[in-house]
Amino acid sequence: MPESTIAEKPDAGAEPADGAAGVTPEAVRRALSRVLDSEELRSSPQLANILRFVVEVTLDGRSEAIKGYTIAVEALGRDASFDPQADPIVRVEATRLRRALERYYAGAGASDEIEIVVPRGSYVPQFLPRGAARAEEHDSDIAPAIEATAEEPREALPPGRTVPAARRWRLRWGTAVALAALVILVLTAGVVVETTDPLGLRALITGAAWQPLERTNRLGIPMVEVRDFDVTGGAPLPPSEIAGSAGAVSSGDFTARAIEVRVRDALARFDLLDVLASPDARPALSCGAEGVSPYSVFALAGLVENHDDGSISVLLRLSDLCDGTIVWSREFDSLRRGSDATASEVALVRDIMAAIAEPYGIIQARARARVTAAGGTSAAGPYGCVLMAYSYWRSYLPAEHKQARECLEKAVAADPTFALGNALLAELYLDEVRNGVNPEPGAPPLNRALAAAEQAVELAPTSAYAQRVLMDVHFFRGERGAAIAAGEAALALNPYDVDVLADFGGRLAALGEIERGEAMLAKAAQAAPGLPPWVDYHRVIAAYLRHDAPAAATAADQLMGEGYAPGLLARALASHLAGEDEAARADVRKLIALVPVWGSEPDAMIARFFPDPAVARRVRSDLAAVGLPIRNSAAVAN
Repeated sequence: MPESTIAEKPDAGAEPADGAAGVTPEAVRRALSRVLDSEELRSSPQLANILRFVVEVTLDGRSEAIKGYTIAVEALGRDASFDPQADPIVRVEATRLRRALERYYAGAGASDEIEIVVPRGSYVPQFLPRGAARAEEHDSDIAPAIEATAEEPREALPPGRTVPAARRWRLRWGTAVALAALVILVLTAGVVVETTDPLGLRALITGAAWQPLERTNRLGIPMVEVRDFDVTGGAPLPPSEIAGSAGAVSSGDFTARAIEVRVRDALARFDLLDVLASPDARPALSCGAEGVSPYSVFALAGLVENHDDGSISVLLRLSDLCDGTIVWSREFDSLRRGSDATASEVALVRDIMAAIAEPYGIIQARARARVTAAGGTSAAGPYGCVLMAYSYWRSYLPAEHKQARECLEKAVAADPTFALGNALLAELYLDEVRNGVNPEPGAPPLNRALAAAEQAVELAPTSAYAQRVLMDVHFFRGERGAAIAAGEAALALNPYDVDVLADFGGRLAALGEIERGEAMLAKAAQAAPGLPPWVDYHRVIAAYLRHDAPAAATAADQLMGEGYAPGLLARALASHLAGEDEAARADVRKLIALVPVWGSEPDAMIARFFPDPAVARRVRSDLAAVGLPIRNSAAVAN
């Protein structure tokens, strides 16, 4: 049963305000006040409004009035024509509220006496003493079969009923038996294999280990096999014998095995690649006749050479296994590790990833060419939809946007587990706002984008790309705290992704953290000089906010296309900063022609692109000076 249907019914199992010892309306309101003052809720007024509404209505004894429609109208300010079936905003925000509450009670609210819980499948809150809340969480961990979901809400149990103790014991016993069996299996596997495989992984490379190959064939995403790295040259020198090595870490720590493992790990963090987990695995080639196939399989090999002066060189070679050609080769020469060994390793691997793993890197370029030769994106399955999205982000043609959006919507409908598809859809929905392309009737694009991004994170919680997209969505919704949190999560999940580094840096600059944002943008440009146009947009905005007219003009010169609305916006601001107001006015006119809402609702669009109030005021003043039709009212000025 969909959550929206469940939520229209009163929560029969909800706790009254005084339904447990010590839980009075006054105590609940004190608990509510602490939650609303927390960092988790202060950064999102919409979540605070929802929580305040559902708690107060419940305390008033009117829990039957808590429905998707009333929350939308009374808490979120939607008009009376709101349709909860067509617009998922309440369901999406309720999911975010539950997660915010979980974060609060796991952190700053850990010592609170009362926990406010919004159970899954309902919008009616429960007020639980912390001991009872922890016991309920424990039971839900032991007995996931009774966990509330959209299909089986906890309210299905009659009021006052609990899971019988005997049943809970059987569930605990069954779980313990299953865990014991798993431990025995792993230990047995470890005895069978050679000592060079201490975890028993090789013994487990059976039919189950080939599931990634099936996934590659199903989605069509390029597969990469990382082979054992070779080593040549003499033995690495100890630190004391390396010239000028005071305080340095021995280059001997840069072993072939260490680099191989780190490179394999880094590649696995990119959503557009399937990476084999072990050198013992080999891909099943489906190259077709004469190597013509929409599927791409690559092998990455490496050679690490130790030099007499203690430095090393790393030679990498990427081969296309379908036609046997070397498609990329590069030598990283005279490498030395300084006092910060981890930073040196990350910098090296980031350079490698920028060349081969990014959407504009050699692997994706080669895969696109293979798909084209094999009959086009329609023959490449879901990966064909992915290529359509990135084709649009190179051209910004409305027809390509519509084609990619429709393709991905069908792919996600056919495979609800397609996390990357949801993340790409969220970015395409955002382009309906930031680039004014193909707006759809019905649910607002920012709500659809949030729902898709949340779903991507739910399906792939370790995906840096999903977190990066969630950051973009929160940014354009004006949710500063949530945007920064998602950006930090994306960077932690994949510190090698130059796109994540650049996008997060640009968002930080627009949020007023200019110095930190520009440093990240500079690091991204150093690792990958030929970045996409949206990175140049970020560079223009950062330089503009720093009042650096030459740097803003230099970055703006890269934004020559007329179909990229953010580029026109950045060029107009850069030109005005340089005193070239005629050029700025021309770009403002083009911006309004491309995205008419800039002319009809300029303040709303400024707030989308510049959520920080101080930054927005400056941008508003400068754009008004070069012709953006902004109503000069006191209310808007404030």
